Amino acid sequence: MKPRLLKISGLNSFENQQIIEFNKLTEKGLFGIFGPTGSGKSTILDAITIALYGKVTRSNKGFINTITKNLNVSYEFEIGVGKERKIYLAERNIKVNKNDRYNTKHARLVEKNSEGEKIIAEGPTELQNEIHKIIGLTVDDFTRSVVLPQGKFSEFLKLGGREKRNMLERIFALEKYGQVLSEKIKKVRNVNLKEENILMGELKKYEGLTEEEFKDKENRLKDLLKKKEELKIKKGELDKSYEKYKEVWNLQLEFNEFKNKELQLNEKLECINLKRKQLKKGQSALKVKPFIDEVTKTSVSLNKNSEQLKDIQMNLRKVEEELLIIEKKYNNSLKEKDDMIPKLIKEESDFTRAIEINNKILIIESEIKNLREDYKNIRNEKNKILEKIKLLVDNREKIVKEINHIENKLKSIEVDSEYREKLQYALEKENDYKNTLEKERELQKKIFEKQKKMKKTCKEYDEILKIKNEHDYIVKKLEEEYKNLIENNPGDNGLLLNKSEELNDITNILEELSKDNIRKIEIEELLREIYNKKGPLEKEINLLKDTLLKNKDLLKNLENEIEYIKQNNLASLLSEKLVEGKPCPVCGSINHTNIVIPVDKNAIKEAEKEKLNLQNIIENLNDKLTKLSIKVVSLDKEEEHIKGEYVVLSEKLKGIDLEKLSKKKTEYQLEFLELKEKIEKYNKRKDKLEINLKTKKEEKNLVDMREIRLAENIKNENLILKELNSELEKESKKLNKLTQEYMVVKKEINVENIQAKMKEIISFEKEAERIKDKEKEFRKHIENIDIEKEKILEKEKELDIKIGRVKQSGTEKSITIKEYKAEVKKLCNEKEPQESLIIVTNKIKEISETNDKLKVKLEEEKKRKEIIYNEKLSLEKAEKIYKERLKEEKNKLNISLKENGFNDAEEVKEYLIDEEVLLSIEIEINVFDDEMKNIRNNLKRIQEKLNGNKIESDKWEELNKTKEEIENIITNNLKEVATLQKIMEDLKKDLDNLKTLRIKEKKLQHKLSLLSDLTKLVEGNKFVEFVAMNQLKYIAREASRRLKEITRDRYALEIDLDGNFIIRDDFNGGELRDASTLSGGETFLTSLSLALSLSSQVQLKGSAPLEFFFLDEGFGTLDTDLLDVVMSSLERLHSDRLSVGIISHVEELKNRVPVKLIVDAASPGEGGSKVKLEYS
Repeated sequence: MKPRLLKISGLNSFENQQIIEFNKLTEKGLFGIFGPTGSGKSTILDAITIALYGKVTRSNKGFINTITKNLNVSYEFEIGVGKERKIYLAERNIKVNKNDRYNTKHARLVEKNSEGEKIIAEGPTELQNEIHKIIGLTVDDFTRSVVLPQGKFSEFLKLGGREKRNMLERIFALEKYGQVLSEKIKKVRNVNLKEENILMGELKKYEGLTEEEFKDKENRLKDLLKKKEELKIKKGELDKSYEKYKEVWNLQLEFNEFKNKELQLNEKLECINLKRKQLKKGQSALKVKPFIDEVTKTSVSLNKNSEQLKDIQMNLRKVEEELLIIEKKYNNSLKEKDDMIPKLIKEESDFTRAIEINNKILIIESEIKNLREDYKNIRNEKNKILEKIKLLVDNREKIVKEINHIENKLKSIEVDSEYREKLQYALEKENDYKNTLEKERELQKKIFEKQKKMKKTCKEYDEILKIKNEHDYIVKKLEEEYKNLIENNPGDNGLLLNKSEELNDITNILEELSKDNIRKIEIEELLREIYNKKGPLEKEINLLKDTLLKNKDLLKNLENEIEYIKQNNLASLLSEKLVEGKPCPVCGSINHTNIVIPVDKNAIKEAEKEKLNLQNIIENLNDKLTKLSIKVVSLDKEEEHIKGEYVVLSEKLKGIDLEKLSKKKTEYQLEFLELKEKIEKYNKRKDKLEINLKTKKEEKNLVDMREIRLAENIKNENLILKELNSELEKESKKLNKLTQEYMVVKKEINVENIQAKMKEIISFEKEAERIKDKEKEFRKHIENIDIEKEKILEKEKELDIKIGRVKQSGTEKSITIKEYKAEVKKLCNEKEPQESLIIVTNKIKEISETNDKLKVKLEEEKKRKEIIYNEKLSLEKAEKIYKERLKEEKNKLNISLKENGFNDAEEVKEYLIDEEVLLSIEIEINVFDDEMKNIRNNLKRIQEKLNGNKIESDKWEELNKTKEEIENIITNNLKEVATLQKIMEDLKKDLDNLKTLRIKEKKLQHKLSLLSDLTKLVEGNKFVEFVAMNQLKYIAREASRRLKEITRDRYALEIDLDGNFIIRDDFNGGELRDASTLSGGETFLTSLSLALSLSSQVQLKGSAPLEFFFLDEGFGTLDTDLLDVVMSSLERLHSDRLSVGIISHVEELKNRVPVKLIVDAASPGEGGSKVKLEYS
């Protein structure tokens, strides 16, 4: 990166905008920035940093100028290699807001090329990110690369051991490889140790678990499954016998049930028959009800119609009476209208004519009035003309007299010219004398005012000195308070973070133990539920076992009975199978003469059937028993599993007091909150103190500036007072000389008041000129008066003619008025026409309106009568229809009553029941009939199915008992199989979990081993030392290369085993020298090489090379010879790709650099620091 142009305003001492042309400053390779201490040299570097990164490294507060409170920076730079170089412009504007905080109002990055400008970043964050991409350095790296502080590196050269490592650690920010890395490793190791503890706890569950145990269980399961198959075959045989008698027994039970239901229904039969009758009558009543409703409805309508008819007839009579009255009124009104209207119209016409004549009279009277006014105006005008003529004559006489007076006065005020010149000279001397006297007085007044002001300023200066001392005391006190506050710091955010982590750890432990405790309670509840479920199941199993035992006993008895029958009738059974001619299986005879009486086969069949029935019952009981046993086994296994978890949780919670732990958490919480509160209070107090201190410092600065300004004012006022006294002395001498000259002239002309006399002469001269002018005007005025008099006389003649015409017109108009008034009197008969016309018009209107209203009312009443009459006819007709309908509906009602077996309507009402009630009765009867029919059908069906078959209850019980016994055995077998399968399933699952946990244990132990090795590696900052040593080796190699270039291959730099620098002198056979033995110049050159190599190392982080750097100070202690060596080295150092800048206040260096930027310190009221470019 190479700088091109920098613009600064509002930054530290730079108040007004200053432009630094780096393209000119760096054109010679070596340049310097010079100025006194505090002038703003280093602020130039701050401006570059703010433009690029928005911050300064020295302090991120108080860098905006306190006068402008508005910072603007614009930094143009180029970057790249060869033709691929790009130009960028970074701009920022930062302002101070109302709260004295800094707000970035504008920030952008522009790329410049041949096509124009292109904005590539807008906003502070986006600009910073883009800069980081382009340059590849952070603000700290950039600053370390650009500014090389010489004193630090000479110190670095001579440092040894730990101090050197600490310095490297700070420069390269290696802290992250020391304590920070150690803490990270510790944190990760703690997490893994915690995982290991949890894993060990999980492994404890599987202690004593082996593959051999699993194989033993597997063999046992095979034996049980084999036994299960044998039992299944035996059960099948028993089930056949059980099924044989099961259906007969069930049919018998069903038959008895239906018989009982039939008896219950027979008891309800009488009640159902009564409901049948009630249903029939109710249905008939519902058929008649519509006819009764119609008769009732028609009767109500007929009564209502009759009432309406009476009302209408009464209204009709009233309307007819009212109509007669209105008709009479209307006829009277019509007669009045016919009689009065013609007379009133005649009167209206006369009055209208009279009003028209009166209007004409008014017009003529107005014209007469105007004529009189004209006559009066003409008379007045004539009088004025006569007066004017008189006035003109009088004026002419006066002007003639005035001209005579002027001629006399001109003769009296004439002055001698020689006397006038002497008087003029005297007046000039008098004016000089008076001006000098006035100037002397003014100077005396100014001196007096200055002395007065001087006293006031001195007083003000004394006061400001007191205020300054007060401010110094306050600032010092605040600084001491701030220092005490910093010393009593309760802790930083790191300590708060540790407390927070401790609180989080105990909170997590408490939460985990609380969850375990809750889980323990839940398990206890689950165990109770399991016990509650197991109890009824075991009872049911015992009950089933008893039932099964009984059925098995029954079955066994039945089998013995069948065997007994078969044994007792064995001869009969064998004789049935004997065939004549074939040998007997008992005696071997082929002749079978004495055949035994055949046995009753039905008895054996019945017994076999009952046996089969019992076998089925036993099988069902066995199935139920097996299912229940499986449930119990499942619950046992669940209980065993839960108990295992319960034991682990109890072990985990053993000896732990959650309440104490909760109290401990509360204590930690209180400690954390107390520390947080203290830190917050500390920070608030610190911020408040900082703001207060800043405010007081600003106030102190203002007071200091005021004190300086007042001191300067006192100094300036003293100088001005001295100059005024000197001037007063000169003016006094001048006045004495003028006084003598003035008195001689005044005596010569013998005039006391020269100025008054001169004014009198000048006034006489002006008066003479004015009088002459006035004489000319008077003569001209006389001529004008004569001309005007002729014109006025002509006008008088014209007015006399006009007066004659007005008189004649007035006489004619008066005669016309008399004639008009006589005609009005005749028409109106002494009445006022206007008022009379209104009365007549209103009367006509009133008669017409009254007549019209009565006519409308008459028509309305007629219509009303007609409407009421029509309503009457309609109601009479409706009454006739209702009567006919009522008669017809009564006939229909009587017919319906007869058809449905009722005597009258009242009887119908007695049997009327709600349709829903009737429906429920009908449903009840139908349900009864259906049930009876269903029972009878079922009894018939069962009898047909039984077909005479029957089984006794004791035989059935024996069959069930036998079946139950076999099922019990099967259930126990199934239970054992299920239990064993569940155990094996859990064993397999546990074995798989154990394998997984062992793998996890192995990985975790490996990880912990690595973390342990890392912990040992970073102990005592060993790793930092290792990284620092590697960095140091690289820096030494790079510094050695640069040192050889600067010293023309004489000196090289090496490091020993302890990391100390050693100088190799190749001109003396490679002799090794300790850094402490170097001369001042050699030390500077070696330090410079170290600084450059460090800058290169920092720049390795970046993506673009920095093509300039600054050497900040470090030259003040060098003598002239050493300066020659340094400057020669720097001249060899710079190149086309690298510009070297020297920042210094040493005057001797100014002439040694080809281009220099001079920074002048800020002066009050002059716009801050100034820069200028100079060439040597």
